[in-house]
Amino acid sequence: MVRLLVAVVLASACTIDEPKPTYDLKTFPYHPLVHELDLATLAYQLHAQSMVWPIDPYYEEEAGDRGTPRDTLMALIRAWAANEAAVNGGGLAAYRGPGLVAGLPDNATHDPILYDYARIHPWSDAISNNQDSWTEYRTPARITHRIRDVYVSARTIDTGEITVMPVPAGRADADPDATDILCAFEGGTGDKGITGAPASFSLMGFALARDTGGGTYDVHVAFRGSRSGSAWRAVTEAFSEGQAAGNPDWITDLAWDKVALPTISGTGGVDRGFGHAMEYALPAVMPCLSTIATARGTPPTAIYVTGHSLGAALSTQFASALLLGTAYGPAGAGPEMPTELRAWPWTTLKLVTFSAPRSGDYPWAKALSEGALASPFYDPGPAELADADARLVLDPGIVDRLTDPTRPAAFRVLISTDPITTTHIGGDGVHVGATVYVNGTSLIDWIGVPSPDDHEPMNVRKDMLDQLADPTIPAIAWDYLPVSALVPDRDEAAAGTPAEIQKLADGLVEYYTARDLYFDAAAFQRDIDLRLAIERGDTTARDGTGTGSDSRPTRAAAP
Repeated sequence: MVRLLVAVVLASACTIDEPKPTYDLKTFPYHPLVHELDLATLAYQLHAQSMVWPIDPYYEEEAGDRGTPRDTLMALIRAWAANEAAVNGGGLAAYRGPGLVAGLPDNATHDPILYDYARIHPWSDAISNNQDSWTEYRTPARITHRIRDVYVSARTIDTGEITVMPVPAGRADADPDATDILCAFEGGTGDKGITGAPASFSLMGFALARDTGGGTYDVHVAFRGSRSGSAWRAVTEAFSEGQAAGNPDWITDLAWDKVALPTISGTGGVDRGFGHAMEYALPAVMPCLSTIATARGTPPTAIYVTGHSLGAALSTQFASALLLGTAYGPAGAGPEMPTELRAWPWTTLKLVTFSAPRSGDYPWAKALSEGALASPFYDPGPAELADADARLVLDPGIVDRLTDPTRPAAFRVLISTDPITTTHIGGDGVHVGATVYVNGTSLIDWIGVPSPDDHEPMNVRKDMLDQLADPTIPAIAWDYLPVSALVPDRDEAAAGTPAEIQKLADGLVEYYTARDLYFDAAAFQRDIDLRLAIERGDTTARDGTGTGSDSRPTRAAAP
């Protein structure tokens, strides 16, 4: 408290006068903090592309008397999923999400969110209508167009065996000389560690082998954050201890109790929601890394781990599993570490999180931050409102540390008034990594009224760009569009009816067509037809016609 008062007095008299940064980006295309946040955006983008019904993935259009009531529609979809499991096929282009549709352990209390991993196309922007607006994911082409090969590591239907599968070819949008390798991986959310309440599956992130020239490369592992429709519903349904329901991401987010999970750490305790989610992800992440190791033949120069929000917590859990855990660690030398990954530079891993919630206790955070990652961490007092020792985005030491292949690093990047990152609500716990505030330059700037908007990736990125004032950094990676931008003739009073659902679908297709982005419009329309058939009560439909065909449609030609 004394330190805080002294800092406030000093800050009231002056601000930090940071000189124009002089730093060597080395192989990064632009500032590494912005670059890593853009990779976190790509994790969201791939997840959105894998959604079967991105026009309304959380059934928010189905409310009240508009169309089929939400709960009724979800019950029909679960009934359809029970029939689908018998004929769902074993390849990548199969419906996934609820365990029921894939012949895997199922949690009937979760919203039945459906995915098709074969639809991902990292070179295309993506949109999804989560609630009342389109979320637009626009990872810069300076990242995506360097990707040549794309794989997905996921559980096979029925057996649950994890397999790395190539994504079916679509239009080639990579640079002619692209060499990077991307492997997206599946994970599970919604498991609080309660017997009989397993996770539901979805894409949780990717591993990227980024060519750095001269036969060398870096590896970047990025995790996505939570996605949902109504945040209020998601929170209220997920908060219960014994009867958590609804959106599986939020069930994971709200499982704050600390538990000992040796796979994640042999020291201290971690949030059980995040820890169990990482236990689902690890078996799929490691085959991605092995695929990269086999393709490249030599270890990477550096390993970076990143994510936003839930993804930030999971990236921290991943770093912990590799550095402190008993299966793949400590220091990447654990008994379950694949042979081809043992020589990788795990001890110099770089962790960069954005808008991270706390995800473990003090002994764990200290062991991970100060011990394994050789970095300070934020341990506030009960009255402390901001980290007086925070660093600025302009600090050249951040770039120096992130581009130093001989040392580990940990930075937690955020807007200081982000309520998700607070230490005053939401259980106990301690943050990991040196604080980097992107808003303002003094403690006076950092103490303010919390706002949910401060958690938004686009706002974190904008604040970084405002401070860096670097015109070479791509201007936008994330944006929002009103529903009317794609559906100008939308009838709000009829939202959720088949006609309005088709309007949303047509607007989404027009988004890709107008921007000349690859999108499998024909396969998407078959999925819309399927949804409408299910809504009519045909729970045996497979292609929207009710014919009960016994195989998934193949990918359509590029537009």
